Order: sequence, then C-alpha cells, then structure tokens
Amino acid sequence: MRIVYPSLDGGFAQFFSSEPLRSRLEALGELEVADDVPDHDELLRRVAGSDVVLLATHLPDDVLRAAAGRLKLVSFTGTGAASYVSLSLARELGITVTNVTHYGDQAVAELTLGLIFAAARDLPAGDRAVRTGEWDGWLGRELAGARLAVVGFGGIGRQVARLGAALGMDVLVHGRRVDRTLLGEIPAREVGLAEAFELGDVVSLHLPLTEETRHVIGPDLLERLQPGSILVNTARGELLAPGALAARLARGDIRAALDVFDPEPLAADDPLLSVPGTVLAPHLGFRTPGAIRRMAEGAVASVEAFAAGAAVNVLT
Repeated sequence: MRIVYPSLDGGFAQFFSSEPLRSRLEALGELEVADDVPDHDELLRRVAGSDVVLLATHLPDDVLRAAAGRLKLVSFTGTGAASYVSLSLARELGITVTNVTHYGDQAVAELTLGLIFAAARDLPAGDRAVRTGEWDGWLGRELAGARLAVVGFGGIGRQVARLGAALGMDVLVHGRRVDRTLLGEIPAREVGLAEAFELGDVVSLHLPLTEETRHVIGPDLLERLQPGSILVNTARGELLAPGALAARLARGDIRAALDVFDPEPLAADDPLLSVPGTVLAPHLGFRTPGAIRRMAEGAVASVEAFAAGAAVNVLT
C-alpha cells in the first residue's frame, strides 16, 4: 500500500512525518509526506500513484478521475470533506472517502460562544474605537434570558446548546435527527427550522454540508429573523444561498458573526466586507493544538480501519 499526503498545504505534514503517526502509517505500507505545495501536474502524479491519500487540501475532479483504478481511499483530515472533494464523483469511481468527527466539538463551540459575545456587544467596534481615541459607548445586549436557536444538533451543536444553557439562555434546537436522550440532558426544546429563525435572538448554524443542506439558508428563512437578532455560522459557508445574507444585512437591523464563507478566502469585493453589523473571522473554529492533533490522529485511524477491512466514518 502506498500512502501519500500530497501537499504541504493544510498543515498536517508535521504530524504524519513524526512519531507516533509516522510509524503507524509505515506499518501499513510506503509513506510519502510532501514537503512542498505541488502544481497541478505534480499533484496529479502523486495522487494517481497512491492507494491512499491523506487529504487536507482541495482535490480537483480531474485528479480524482486520473487516480481511479489504483486509489482506494481518501482519508480527509476533518469533517467537511464535501468542500474539498466531490463525494458523488468518488462514489461513482468506487473510491472510499472517510472523514474525522468530533475532533473539534469543544474548540468550535467555544469560538461560537466568543462570536456571540462579540456580536452582542460589538466588541470589534470597541477595539477600533479605543485605538482611535474614541470613548463613546453604546448599548449591547445581555445573553441571559435570550433565545438561542441551535440549528444542527451534532457534537458541536450539543456543546453550543450546553454553553448557552449555562449562560441562562433559553435554548431551542433543530436538527435532522435530534437524539432525545441527549436533549434530555440539556434544558432545551426542539423546534422546526422556520421556527428557529423566527424565535431565535441568536441563531447558530451547525448543520453538516450535504447536497440537501447546501444553500438551505436562503432569503425566505433570513426574512424570518427578527430585528436585533444575531446569525452565527461556524459550520460551512455553503449552507447560505449566495448573496442572501449580505442582502439581509444591508437593511441594518440584524447582525452576523461568521467564521466560514463561500468561497474562502473572501474576495476583496465581497459584500460581506462592507455591509453593516458583521463580525468576521478567518475560519478559526478548529484551530487549536488539541483539535488539530485529534484531526491527524483520526485520519490515521481511518486508514488503519480501512486496511483492516472495517472502515469507519465512511462518506462514500
């Protein structure tokens, strides 16, 4: 088995090329860890010549097609593999794609809470004001007693719901599958998607990106947000219909705190950079040493499970 981490881009080379993960991978076969960011032709050569790809960067469709026949597994080093590789094409080509789950539940939930605080009290504006010598304050909002609508009730959503409840927020949850056993541990009630947007003082998105959820948040749902409410997205930018949030923000009566975008990075002329009421972060959610280490360990564990004939976290 030939295992390749094909590009230095992504930040995992140090984990796969050092102990203990290197030895675990070399026990399965030949290992190549890139020390550069290849051009397209070199990326194609590396991927097409491998049985397993540890993926942390975008994999173009033509590269995936060229690898069909030999390539058996793409072990993605995170959760949102659909943003980096075409799952439908991989399925068509008979290539298994796996991901890593729950590595960043706490890290992303904590950033979500930080974004909520920042938007509720407009902390970025406060920082700018002090640096320019301004000292005129403004009114913010308290979170205790406010309604927190958590849209998506996986590991991250559950952590956000727990943190919100600890602050004294009235927690509402919506998900495709809400485990009532887990819900029972949190003082929360289940609502529909439209109701979450209508009732939430803070609406926090934690849905996975699938063909069903891509662009699911469009003008109709955004119109249901009440004046003064805050929309938070630490999940995937592609959950939002193109241009819909910027158009809603342009009215100036809601706020948004965003860690993810479509595309990333934002273009210099993206309207989200100029509309009022935004707190923006450059996809920081999972970026803690512990979460990144767990991502790398999970990707290796997926390769081990696949080699043993018991693949885990399979997406295709």
